[in-house]
Order: sequence, then C-alpha cells, then structure tokens
Amino acid sequence: MEYLITTPRLRLRKHVLSDAPYMLDLNSDPEVVRYTGDTALEDIAAAEAVVRYVQSQYEQHGMGRWVVELIETGEILGWCGLKMHPDEGVVDLGYRFHQRHWRKGYAFEAAEACFKYGVEVLHLTKMIGSSSGENIGSVRILEKLGFKYANDEIEDGVVFRVFEWHAP
Repeated sequence: MEYLITTPRLRLRKHVLSDAPYMLDLNSDPEVVRYTGDTALEDIAAAEAVVRYVQSQYEQHGMGRWVVELIETGEILGWCGLKMHPDEGVVDLGYRFHQRHWRKGYAFEAAEACFKYGVEVLHLTKMIGSSSGENIGSVRILEKLGFKYANDEIEDGVVFRVFEWHAP
C-alpha cells in the first residue's frame, strides 16, 4: 500500500474499493453523521458508490479524502483530506472519524498534515472548512490551523459555519 502522508502516529492513503465496509460502518453511526448533514449509508453498495466518488476526485483533481490508519495497529480511524469543489473553485479540508477515536488528537494531527500537503505540495493559496456550529471540536481544529470564520450556510436544514484560510 502506498502512503501519501505519514505523521508520528498516522498514515494516510487513497481509498480502494475494499474500504467500502469501513465506509459503511463509519457513515452508519448516527453520532458520526450527526454534524455532517449526511444520512447514514444504507448498504455496502452505497458505501462502494461513495468510495468510487472519492476515487474520482483523485483522478480529476489530484486530491481527495484519504483513509487515515493508525501506524501502530493498521486500524482505520476514519478519513481526512482535501476535496475540490470545481463549481466554486475552492478546496475543502474535511475529516470524519469513528466515534471511538474522538478526543485523542487524531483529527487535528491528520487535518494539520493534509493542510500542510495542500500548501507545500499542491501550492494552494486558499482553503475552506465547514462544521456544524454544534461541533465545537471541529471548529477548534479549523481555528487552530489558522482558518477564520467567514459565514454561515444552511444545507439540508443544518447550519454550517464556514471557515476560510488564505495564504499570507
């Protein structure tokens, strides 16, 4: 397996179709999707469709959401990465982790590594990140990375706080 990013505790790689069961498990947890506006995935076919979409982002834009694994055990913790929104011409930094891995610093460690990848490898000069206003942990991660509050947006009845980062 080829790893794109390695941190002291984590390694990040592209999704492969055999990751669909983890995607189903992750996105079937009501607490995990609670702040995302997404609905739980119904079955393995839906999870495979999500993985294929993520893979298309790699091919089309050279970036995407990457699987986050714990180096020590190889366990999949969730995903983190950069997603191009071509209609808006902006790259979004996002992350989603299994509940059992919350509050251990993994999300910040992965988000920081992806942010640096975006700046140092992809030479991005602007990124956004969004979070439900209720998801204080996610807001703190974005702020810690230097993102500044820009505005609120409502999507599928959920209010998201949108943050922006611009190169100095």
